[in-house]
Amino acid sequence: MKPNSSSRQIARQFLPWLSLLCSLSLYALHFLVGGGRTKLINDSQAYLLLAEGERVVGAPFSSRIFAPFIASLIALASGVSSLLAFQILTLAAFIASLVLLRRIIANHGGSAEWQAAVLLAFGCALAATFGYTPVMADPVLLLLACVTILALDRGYFVAAVVLSCLAALTKEYGLLLGFASCLVAWHRGHRKVAYVGALLPAIFLLLAMFIASGTSGSSFVSWQGFVTAMFGYHTYLFHFRGASDYPKLLYMWSWSALWPVLVIAGGVVFSGLRKGIKMGDQELAFSLMLVALPFLLLGDWGRALLIVVPFGCAVATSHPLARNGQFATLLAIGGLSTALARPLHSEPLLPHILTLTMTIISLAASLLIGIKILQFALSSSGPQLDQGLEDPSPAVAAR
Repeated sequence: MKPNSSSRQIARQFLPWLSLLCSLSLYALHFLVGGGRTKLINDSQAYLLLAEGERVVGAPFSSRIFAPFIASLIALASGVSSLLAFQILTLAAFIASLVLLRRIIANHGGSAEWQAAVLLAFGCALAATFGYTPVMADPVLLLLACVTILALDRGYFVAAVVLSCLAALTKEYGLLLGFASCLVAWHRGHRKVAYVGALLPAIFLLLAMFIASGTSGSSFVSWQGFVTAMFGYHTYLFHFRGASDYPKLLYMWSWSALWPVLVIAGGVVFSGLRKGIKMGDQELAFSLMLVALPFLLLGDWGRALLIVVPFGCAVATSHPLARNGQFATLLAIGGLSTALARPLHSEPLLPHILTLTMTIISLAASLLIGIKILQFALSSSGPQLDQGLEDPSPAVAAR
């Protein structure tokens, strides 16, 4: 009995790494076979110009300088082209983010099965998106979010503020990491660090905008245009994609943002508020992300909400459904099948019947997940959630 039990335990610990390997394989498929090596969208062109030392005038790319700067360092150190350097950066950020996300979940008491399910669902979504469009700043922002959470968990508030400044220079809503660091530092009694965490990332972003605008102030005019365009983005997308494709796009984006995890994480926060239970650090940070959701939902959910997912994973781990094997299995199946369906992006080389089958499986998994969440909300399991919030699971050092 003991040898068999030990073998099963070892096998369980390999599950998260197997999920990472599956995600990496899908990334390779989209990059090597699906056209990712040569795929450049308008955003990618702007990032490449910045990486090559060109000046990009206009919002929002004029201030998104951190990822192109790292890519330029890779190109300088290795002698490769800026395109290849950016592709290397994206792959490295993709792998590192998933490895750190596993650590975040483990630190908050998540089982190996839950780690594997989250990594497979989220990793496959990332792979399908950034394997096909690897020249983007979003994977770097995701990595910074994961490192910030680990820094906050360990009480490294100065490091969290520095990471927040880098995040603000990666994408403008990286400012959220600064506000999250501010909240956690304030909660821990570090008031001075909290003030710095609230102000410094915004100051860095404003400096980048000033430098980009020079003496003409044209950057600020373009920022006004960018904000205006954001409010009309989904209207434009609806007309551009059509009434049939637009809902499909939103569905795919929701899985890229790992909607089941965000929903149960929201359940943890709202249950705590309803019962008057004092929030922990990550619940506070995630609450800030929830407040920012209306702004983030104005754009591309599949990229804008990536900054929210690590915080959601940290909070959702305390939810009873995160310890439910069936729920974890449905999460893994839903994320994998959605990524394999790829109804809109790239040009799938797989047979149409396979794409259709994966779409049906994805919809079925989403329906069953929704039913499970609704059943939990309507059942007598609520007190169990409240008890879990009052007495959170101890951190687990997964090996």
